[in-house]
Amino acid sequence: MRKELTVLALCLLFFLPSCATTLKPKPGSSGSAATVTGEAPQASPDSYYDFDDILVPKEMKLVPKSSLLFETPQLKAGVIFFEGRVDPVSLFDFFLANMPKDNWKLRSYFKYGRYIMVYEKPDKDCIISINEKTLSTELELWVTPRIVTAR
Repeated sequence: MRKELTVLALCLLFFLPSCATTLKPKPGSSGSAATVTGEAPQASPDSYYDFDDILVPKEMKLVPKSSLLFETPQLKAGVIFFEGRVDPVSLFDFFLANMPKDNWKLRSYFKYGRYIMVYEKPDKDCIISINEKTLSTELELWVTPRIVTAR
Protein backbone atom coordinates (compact mmCIF):
# COMPACT_ATOMS: atom_id res chain seq x y z
CA MET A 1 0.00 0.00 0.00
CA ARG A 2 2.79 2.42 0.90
CA LYS A 3 4.58 1.72 -2.40
CA GLU A 4 1.38 2.45 -4.35
CA LEU A 5 0.94 5.80 -2.56
CA THR A 6 4.54 6.74 -3.35
CA VAL A 7 4.05 5.92 -7.04
CA LEU A 8 0.79 7.90 -7.09
CA ALA A 9 2.45 10.91 -5.44
CA LEU A 10 5.31 10.83 -7.96
CA CYS A 11 2.86 10.65 -10.88
CA LEU A 12 0.96 13.65 -9.52
CA LEU A 13 4.21 15.60 -9.17
CA PHE A 14 5.02 15.00 -12.83
CA PHE A 15 1.57 15.56 -14.34
CA LEU A 16 0.12 18.45 -12.32
CA PRO A 17 2.74 21.03 -13.36
CA SER A 18 2.12 20.23 -17.02
CA CYS A 19 -1.60 20.95 -16.56
CA ALA A 20 -0.89 24.31 -14.95
CA THR A 21 0.88 25.66 -18.03
CA THR A 22 -2.12 25.06 -20.29
CA LEU A 23 -4.62 27.08 -18.23
CA LYS A 24 -6.08 30.22 -19.80
CA PRO A 25 -6.41 33.37 -17.69
CA LYS A 26 -9.87 34.42 -16.56
CA PRO A 27 -11.18 37.65 -18.06
CA GLY A 28 -10.24 40.55 -15.80
CA SER A 29 -7.54 38.58 -13.99
CA SER A 30 -4.19 40.19 -13.30
CA GLY A 31 -2.11 37.31 -14.75
CA SER A 32 -0.66 37.84 -18.20
CA ALA A 33 -1.33 35.38 -20.99
CA ALA A 34 2.39 34.91 -21.60
CA THR A 35 3.11 33.45 -18.17
CA VAL A 36 -0.07 31.41 -17.87
CA THR A 37 0.19 29.71 -21.26
CA GLY A 38 3.81 28.69 -20.73
CA GLU A 39 5.49 31.31 -22.93
CA ALA A 40 8.68 32.87 -21.61
CA PRO A 41 8.07 36.17 -19.80
CA GLN A 42 9.75 39.32 -21.12
CA ALA A 43 13.11 40.09 -19.50
CA SER A 44 13.09 43.19 -17.36
CA PRO A 45 14.79 46.16 -19.00
CA ASP A 46 18.04 47.74 -17.89
CA SER A 47 17.62 50.55 -15.32
CA TYR A 48 18.91 54.03 -14.56
CA TYR A 49 18.68 53.89 -10.71
CA ASP A 50 19.73 57.16 -9.01
CA PHE A 51 21.73 58.69 -11.86
CA ASP A 52 19.26 59.33 -14.69
CA ASP A 53 21.99 59.36 -17.34
CA ILE A 54 23.86 56.13 -16.49
CA LEU A 55 22.19 52.92 -17.66
CA VAL A 56 22.92 49.81 -15.56
CA PRO A 57 22.39 46.23 -16.85
CA LYS A 58 19.47 44.37 -15.32
CA GLU A 59 21.81 41.61 -14.10
CA MET A 60 23.50 43.99 -11.66
CA LYS A 61 21.81 44.42 -8.26
CA LEU A 62 22.10 47.56 -6.15
CA VAL A 63 24.02 47.26 -2.84
CA PRO A 64 22.53 50.13 -0.78
CA LYS A 65 24.71 49.55 2.31
CA SER A 66 27.87 50.26 0.30
CA SER A 67 26.43 53.18 -1.67
CA LEU A 68 26.49 56.89 -0.81
CA LEU A 69 24.45 59.50 -2.66
CA PHE A 70 24.55 63.28 -2.17
CA GLU A 71 21.67 65.24 -3.67
CA THR A 72 20.55 68.86 -3.80
CA PRO A 73 18.08 70.50 -6.21
CA GLN A 74 21.02 71.44 -8.47
CA LEU A 75 23.33 68.46 -7.99
CA LYS A 76 23.45 64.69 -7.62
CA ALA A 77 26.78 63.01 -6.84
CA GLY A 78 28.19 60.01 -5.03
CA VAL A 79 29.07 56.37 -5.46
CA ILE A 80 26.63 53.55 -6.11
CA PHE A 81 27.69 49.91 -5.71
CA PHE A 82 26.25 46.97 -7.62
CA GLU A 83 26.94 43.26 -7.64
CA GLY A 84 26.00 40.52 -10.09
CA ARG A 85 27.08 37.42 -11.92
CA VAL A 86 28.25 39.13 -15.08
CA ASP A 87 31.41 38.71 -17.12
CA PRO A 88 33.59 41.82 -16.56
CA VAL A 89 34.38 42.11 -20.28
CA SER A 90 30.69 42.13 -21.23
CA LEU A 91 30.02 44.74 -18.53
CA PHE A 92 32.88 46.87 -19.89
CA ASP A 93 31.43 46.50 -23.42
CA PHE A 94 27.95 47.41 -22.13
CA PHE A 95 29.16 50.76 -20.80
CA LEU A 96 31.35 51.37 -23.85
CA ALA A 97 28.21 51.02 -26.02
CA ASN A 98 25.64 52.76 -23.79
CA MET A 99 27.35 55.72 -22.11
CA PRO A 100 27.66 57.70 -25.40
CA LYS A 101 23.88 57.29 -25.88
CA ASP A 102 23.44 59.45 -22.76
CA ASN A 103 25.97 62.01 -24.05
CA TRP A 104 28.93 60.85 -21.96
CA LYS A 105 32.34 61.23 -23.58
CA LEU A 106 34.95 58.54 -22.91
CA ARG A 107 38.23 60.10 -21.74
CA SER A 108 40.29 57.01 -20.86
CA TYR A 109 40.14 53.48 -19.48
CA PHE A 110 42.15 50.69 -17.87
CA LYS A 111 41.53 47.12 -19.03
CA TYR A 112 42.00 43.55 -17.81
CA GLY A 113 42.85 42.81 -14.13
CA ARG A 114 40.48 45.59 -13.12
CA TYR A 115 38.42 47.73 -15.47
CA ILE A 116 38.22 51.47 -14.87
CA MET A 117 36.47 53.82 -17.30
CA VAL A 118 36.55 57.62 -17.10
CA TYR A 119 33.72 59.59 -18.73
CA GLU A 120 32.91 63.29 -18.78
CA LYS A 121 30.13 65.73 -19.47
CA PRO A 122 30.49 69.52 -19.44
CA ASP A 123 29.38 69.76 -15.80
CA LYS A 124 30.36 66.38 -14.26
CA ASP A 125 32.60 63.33 -14.43
CA CYS A 126 31.88 59.62 -14.04
CA ILE A 127 34.29 56.87 -13.06
CA ILE A 128 33.16 53.29 -13.59
CA SER A 129 35.06 50.55 -11.78
CA ILE A 130 34.50 46.87 -12.60
CA ASN A 131 36.15 44.27 -10.38
CA GLU A 132 35.80 40.49 -10.78
CA LYS A 133 35.40 38.49 -7.56
CA THR A 134 35.31 34.71 -7.12
CA LEU A 135 31.56 34.24 -7.67
CA SER A 136 30.43 37.68 -8.79
CA THR A 137 31.43 40.99 -10.34
CA GLU A 138 31.39 44.30 -8.48
CA LEU A 139 30.46 47.55 -10.18
CA GLU A 140 31.09 51.02 -8.74
CA LEU A 141 29.63 54.14 -10.34
CA TRP A 142 31.29 57.35 -9.12
CA VAL A 143 29.74 60.64 -10.22
CA THR A 144 31.17 64.01 -9.20
CA PRO A 145 30.50 67.58 -10.30
CA ARG A 146 33.16 69.30 -12.34
CA ILE A 147 35.11 71.96 -10.45
CA VAL A 148 34.69 75.33 -12.13
CA THR A 149 37.88 77.37 -12.14
CA ALA A 150 38.11 81.08 -12.78
CA ARG A 151 40.36 82.00 -15.70
